[in-house]
Amino acid sequence: MLRRVISLFSGAGGLSLGFAQAGLKPIFGIDINHDACITYENNLGISCHNLDLGASNNSELLNLLSPHQDVLAVIGGPPCQGFSSAGSRNGLDPRNLLIFNYFAIVEKVRPLWFLFENVEGLLTSNNGKSVFELVRRFISLGYSLRLEKVNFAAYGLPQSRKRVIIIGNRVGASFNFPFETHSFDAGKHNKLLPLFPHSPTLDEAILGLPEVATSECLIPYTNITPINEYDTFMRLLNDSGGVKHHFSSKRDNDLERYKLLKPGQTMKDLPENLWHPSYRKRAFRRVLDGTPTEKRGGAPVGIKRLHAHQCSPTITSASSHECIHPVFDRPLTLRECARLQSFGDDYVFSGSTSSIATQIGNAFPPLAAKIFAETVSQIEGKAGSGMAFPFLRKAQLIGYRLTDSSGMSPKLMHTDSLLKSLMSNQVEEKFLHA
Repeated sequence: MLRRVISLFSGAGGLSLGFAQAGLKPIFGIDINHDACITYENNLGISCHNLDLGASNNSELLNLLSPHQDVLAVIGGPPCQGFSSAGSRNGLDPRNLLIFNYFAIVEKVRPLWFLFENVEGLLTSNNGKSVFELVRRFISLGYSLRLEKVNFAAYGLPQSRKRVIIIGNRVGASFNFPFETHSFDAGKHNKLLPLFPHSPTLDEAILGLPEVATSECLIPYTNITPINEYDTFMRLLNDSGGVKHHFSSKRDNDLERYKLLKPGQTMKDLPENLWHPSYRKRAFRRVLDGTPTEKRGGAPVGIKRLHAHQCSPTITSASSHECIHPVFDRPLTLRECARLQSFGDDYVFSGSTSSIATQIGNAFPPLAAKIFAETVSQIEGKAGSGMAFPFLRKAQLIGYRLTDSSGMSPKLMHTDSLLKSLMSNQVEEKFLHA
């Protein structure tokens, strides 16, 4: 079986780490962020080429890809700011074109499999046309695929993190996404299933970390023995005896804000004289400039005191200054954010504090990446084993899931209708191949 994997938009290496843990270690990564490339190489021992995948006529990229035609999988998640609820949700944002740069590389390399990841805003961007066109192009290239919006908390991540995943193959294998394994409670987002274990809470995920420092240094563990199962998991490969990136340099003028916030409360629950100027500007932007809600990003939060006994909210590049510890009057540390993303304590990030925060917030959680990589490996193994296995006679959209909710927004309904039209024009044909 082919084992060659190429990682695009690699970032700090979360997706590659999970694939490596599943026995599918990439042969190289590619990312535009220099710090992320250093992080990737230092932790994974794999070359990461510092290239702009959005550049046209990139001869260096073409030379890099040309020798690699026998590839099992291309994996990656193009930058999502143009689709994100934290951004402008502009369907015409030039960064959105990167999803088609991803497609162009798949078209050139022709891997047996690909895994594509992006934020849920992709589903409604450009009135659903972006994701529809991407799916249509993959099918025209000979790939059978599934598209689903997943919440990684359902796979045991201590964080509610909803993402769109597209997995496709050109061997004609019919397949399903990995089965969800956990219930989770993240407050607004939850899925409570009987007999399913619960994903770790925020408190359970960060227990075992030592007291925070005031600046970057290696801090020895206070407890030599891990506190719980997740703490054991995080310490597994860490032979340093402590952790880095576990410091807090909170500003004194924010301390009053932190002290007033109770779990679940945000900037809006504070007296207006304590609002950050940036929060005040966003809170009243619609009134001041007439910008419609869907064009100005998500509801502003500013800062938020988290709940100890729920899963964390989505970790972003802003979490290390916006997400306030459930008990202590300080934001989460970079190491706490890394743990919530399932990076082990041995994983050390390169660059400035803001650069590291971005690398962590943009990453694909390694815990979930391993589960998806194992699924690809298992299906590919069955498909090539000679045993009876369901195959498709032609490339098609095998299925999709846009939401777990009973209802859909008008925009999501339009995306649903586009994908339904795509499926109605194909006849699903399966046969057992021995």
